[in-house]
Order: sequence, then structure tokens, then C-alpha cells
Amino acid sequence: MEDGKLSLDLLMGLSIFLFTFIFVANFLPGVFADVRNEINLANQAYRISTLLVEDPGYSSGWYNITEDRCRTEEFRPGLAVYDLETGVKYNNLSVEKIQTFARLLNNTTCIERVRFYLGLNLSTLGGQVFRFNVSLKNLAGDLVTYNRSVLLNHGDKIPVTQVVRFERIVYLDKWADNCNVTIEGQNVAIADRCVAKLEVSVWI
Repeated sequence: MEDGKLSLDLLMGLSIFLFTFIFVANFLPGVFADVRNEINLANQAYRISTLLVEDPGYSSGWYNITEDRCRTEEFRPGLAVYDLETGVKYNNLSVEKIQTFARLLNNTTCIERVRFYLGLNLSTLGGQVFRFNVSLKNLAGDLVTYNRSVLLNHGDKIPVTQVVRFERIVYLDKWADNCNVTIEGQNVAIADRCVAKLEVSVWI
């Protein structure tokens, strides 16, 4: 290399290095954004499942709310059974509350109120609006039915895009149609309870 001049090889090497550096710098934030997004969705799914199975809801009679009153009354859905003597029975879900929750999620106006009260609509704070779906399945993976109707499989329609699911093992305070699981060809009840899986799906 002569004084004051750069060789062609050095210029080519610097150009390739800079091109690669810029490409990687633009690519990495997208990768970490997907990871952050998945962590955020997992956090929301866990939070909602915990709220539903460990809280009886607010107010104590929230499950008496009808579809025409969901916009005018404040409430917070919670599916856990509450006993005056023992308090909240964690993971023990009230079929009556589940039925009301399903009706509210099946109504276009009420589902938006439920989304807001569950903290899944942060648009007023400049945040995101989360979509969600809640279902109740037996241990064989079939939707739980009660009086021959699906008890809970409601919310937004689940897309084929990135969806995060969180499951909780629960039991119901009433016996559903298909609580039993088949073991070696026989229908067996687990600990004489109607055991099921509450599945919460969350996406953007």
C-alpha cells in the first residue's frame, strides 16, 4: 500500500464487514421482539388462568349478571367456589359461574367488557389489545359437556398464528357428562371428583 492510498482488498473487506454488521444489527431486534412477545403472552395466559381458578370473582354475585347488564355493571370474573366457612376453594370451579362466563364470552358486547376487566385491553393506556379463548377439557382432551352442552369453549376465534396456551388442572363442584377417563377399558373417576383441564389461550 502506497502512502495515502488504501488497497482494493482492504476496501472490499471493509465493505463486506459493514454490510454484514448492518444486516445483523437490523435482524437481531426482530428476533428478540418475537421472544419478548412470547414471554408477554405466556405471562398473560398464566395470569388469567390463575385469576379464574383462584378467585371467586367480584362482586360475590357477579355470575347473576345478564348479557343486557354487562355494560352497566362492574364485575370481575372468577370461577372458584367460595365457602363462608373455609373461604376460597382453589382449583374448585363453580359450574354456575362457568356457565355465566361462557354466556358473557358468547356476547359481542360482553366479551369486550370481560376483556377489559381481565386486564387484556390496554388500549386506553397506549398498550395492546389481547385476544383470548378459554376452554374446559377432560383429561382425555375432549371438551367437557354438562347436560349434553359444551360447558366452556368460548372467547375469540383461535388463529393459526402465534398462540400461547396455559393449562390448569381443576375440578368441578358438579358432575359433568364426561368427567370419567377410560383406563384399561373401564370408566374411572379420579378421587371421586370431576377433574378437568382449564386451558387459556392468549394472542395478539
